[in-house]
Amino acid sequence: MLMHVGPQEGPMGLEDLMAVMPMSKVPALQENVEQLGRYLAQMGQLIGSMQRRMDEMEARQEKITVSHRDVLQVMARIRWKAGEICGKYNLGDRESGKKIRAAIKKDVLRRAQVKDLHDLPAAMLPAAEKQIDSWTDIRLIMERRVST
Repeated sequence: MLMHVGPQEGPMGLEDLMAVMPMSKVPALQENVEQLGRYLAQMGQLIGSMQRRMDEMEARQEKITVSHRDVLQVMARIRWKAGEICGKYNLGDRESGKKIRAAIKKDVLRRAQVKDLHDLPAAMLPAAEKQIDSWTDIRLIMERRVST
């Protein structure tokens, strides 16, 4: 058995609402609907404008690089982490420390997609520090243990 779905079944449309309202209220309702449409259009424009500004700010922020002082702190953090690894795995030779520092720095540069620490975006500094603190390369550590 097929059922015919008519306008009265389901949510009321504007036409249905206008049919049951007194005629004196229809112009006011139409004006309210038109005003709501204008507000929605203005909100859409405002949202678009805000999105463009946020995109511009993000692009500018990506261009701001770390200061020289920040680079020195990153290098000190790399030295500290390399020293921690060398101490933990009994790698007392100078060559192991140099290789581990170079590997940590290379991984930080690769992740940031830059060629030098001075080119590191300032916004990525916390992520780089976290990466350094959690860095490990068991293959390199085992290589160094075997060669010492």
